[in-house]
Amino acid sequence: MHISRWPKSDARWYLGVRCQKCEAPILFALDRSEGEGEPFRAEKLVLTCSQIACRHQADYSAATVSRFQKEQAAPTNESESNRD
Repeated sequence: MHISRWPKSDARWYLGVRCQKCEAPILFALDRSEGEGEPFRAEKLVLTCSQIACRHQADYSAATVSRFQKEQAAPTNESESNRD
């Protein structure tokens, strides 16, 4: 059973960057402006990709900070896959 850390109804905006290796979004802060205005610039921003297959760690201080909304996971039907 997979339990996500994030609620499925989470429609808030987050600040993040794209992983330099796999291009996945790395979310690091809640965007309190709810998508309005310009994202801030961090002086020092060292992050690790949350993708298990990647886990790339890099300095993103000069990277473009973007806004992201959490993607809702596609629903899965575990009962059908466990019928064997």
